[in-house]
Amino acid sequence: MQSSVNLLLIDEYRLNWSLRYLREAKVDYECLKLLTGEEAYVSLGSTAVRKAQTAVLYALGEPSSVYNAIVTVVDGGAEADNSLINALASMERCIRSIIDNARTFPREMFIRLVGEQISIAEKLLEKIFEVYGR
Repeated sequence: MQSSVNLLLIDEYRLNWSLRYLREAKVDYECLKLLTGEEAYVSLGSTAVRKAQTAVLYALGEPSSVYNAIVTVVDGGAEADNSLINALASMERCIRSIIDNARTFPREMFIRLVGEQISIAEKLLEKIFEVYGR
């Protein structure tokens, strides 16, 4: 069984939500660097990576549909039918690993990993917007 997602041209509504989620992820990341309490920085870091991921999902169409296709691939229910879904499935695996192991990573490593995921999401968005002429 293969997963298939209709990747739609991004409309203004989704473009604006995508940009908003990316901005929020970056702000959360900057705040994360200032926090010292473990619970607070783990929670904010987890939120930041999910917001960055959501920014990418909005750029590709209906976020829940795209996310469901990704989860199906990650959980072994289907194979990725294109390189973008494969890349997004890899991103999901990394995000899960970061969140699941957040308390075992040294604080600096956790912050670096969160920053890297936000950077990856930003690069994916740049590529998506380039393809769609945004």
